[in-house]
Amino acid sequence: MELSFARDIRPLIRESDVECMVDYGLDLSSLSEVRMYAEQIYRALAEKRMPEDIPWNDENIAKFKRWMDEGMDA
Repeated sequence: MELSFARDIRPLIRESDVECMVDYGLDLSSLSEVRMYAEQIYRALAEKRMPEDIPWNDENIAKFKRWMDEGMDA
């Protein structure tokens, strides 16, 4: 089954992450914005720069990449 933003990716993004990134002009709760900046978000996740306090584990980073590779379904 293909991954979806609503079911598989959005639950990984904490509300504190959303609030933090709004200050930088990025709404992580928005599918269209996450799609638009997916490459940059992935790079920050993979380099463990995002989220700032507790980086995602490798499994969740791979899930985000797989979602991207599958076409970033809603």
